[in-house]
Amino acid sequence: MAEIEIKNVGPVKEAKLTLKKVNAIMGPQSSGKSTIAKIISHCTWVEKDVATSQSLKRYNNNGESFKNYLEKYHKMNKYFQPDSYISYESDVVKMKYDKEKFVIDWKDQYAYKRSKISYIPSERNLITLPEVEKIKFDKINIRNFLFEWYDVRKNYMKSKELSLLNLGVNYYYNEKADEDYIIHQNGKSYNILLSDASSGLQSITPLLAMIDYLIFGIYNQEETVSYEWEDRKQRVIEILSEELVCKKYFGNNFNKSKEQLNEIAEKLARGDEHLIKLVKNRLNIQEMLFTTHNSQLIIEEPEQNLFPETQRDLIYYLLEKCLDKEREHRLTITTHSPYILYALNNCMMGELVKDKMINASEQEKIKCANSLIDPKCVSIYEIHDGKLKNIQQEDGLISDNYFDTKMKELMDDFYVMLNYYE
Repeated sequence: MAEIEIKNVGPVKEAKLTLKKVNAIMGPQSSGKSTIAKIISHCTWVEKDVATSQSLKRYNNNGESFKNYLEKYHKMNKYFQPDSYISYESDVVKMKYDKEKFVIDWKDQYAYKRSKISYIPSERNLITLPEVEKIKFDKINIRNFLFEWYDVRKNYMKSKELSLLNLGVNYYYNEKADEDYIIHQNGKSYNILLSDASSGLQSITPLLAMIDYLIFGIYNQEETVSYEWEDRKQRVIEILSEELVCKKYFGNNFNKSKEQLNEIAEKLARGDEHLIKLVKNRLNIQEMLFTTHNSQLIIEEPEQNLFPETQRDLIYYLLEKCLDKEREHRLTITTHSPYILYALNNCMMGELVKDKMINASEQEKIKCANSLIDPKCVSIYEIHDGKLKNIQQEDGLISDNYFDTKMKELMDDFYVMLNYYE
């Protein structure tokens, strides 16, 4: 687990979170949910960057570097104030941005397990616009999502259609036409462009495809082209410029030329056993640089354009996929929807009572049977007036009072008028 604290950044006045396997942040528009999610994404990325480069020099005492990248990549310009504060602490590093200064230090520089970090923005349905490929984006999270999407969709050709929950439709990518399609599962009713489909399908299709690939696809391929390869190669080159490694590979012909360093970095990244053996013991470089252990998904508004039952089924799907016993995946979501929280609560309740449901047929009746999760692995927060608070009871379930309060807020007008209804 990791701990993160945020003060006076954008709409967030005060927020402190324990990042567990599943994290949910509830709140109204412009309350600071996405601000928190973006800072979580950025801090985990910085942790990955320093761990895989085995160097803190890029960031240490460089508050501008930390802040500027966050502002630009996640579109947070003017969110920072002179008293803005961010701290992040994991098993690997501890970092702090305070009074426009940034410091970072190791806790255990060899404890890192390489993660695939993916920020899935609420603007994901942009992928359905045919014109989007012609737009020149700055280096922001939407651009990165689009580039990942162009690679990920190639895994879902007609021969490997992706079923979209229980909606009765599949998705596939036609590489020859360079177009995305939605098809009825029996293949007879319709076969339409994703850009002509409903807004709900346009929102959920890229989300499900990305999740399926990031949880399973990248781990089932023998050779995966990394989206981060160019940046990673530079980190590798910095490490391999040490004569200890390079001289053993090139012998007396080693001269630290750019060509030699690129060659050695390319070979190492593609799994050259001889090179891996040279550097493995000292930096454990194969594990930290080239073996992806888990995925960390940060998803904005998974409920976007979805009917309540589909929101529920989406959460069940997400939890079922992320509960991989072999990998320590982490899921963080922001949401406006109480239905998302209802679904999470169902999965936690199911875990608490499963041993009492002796009758197997009774267990099979619950739709979340494959998505049960220990409440100890879940953090659920609400942000209001800039302050974040945990809304779970002692047993980890969401308080009944929380749901009752939210329903009362929606029904107040109705109950006032009911007194006059005959």
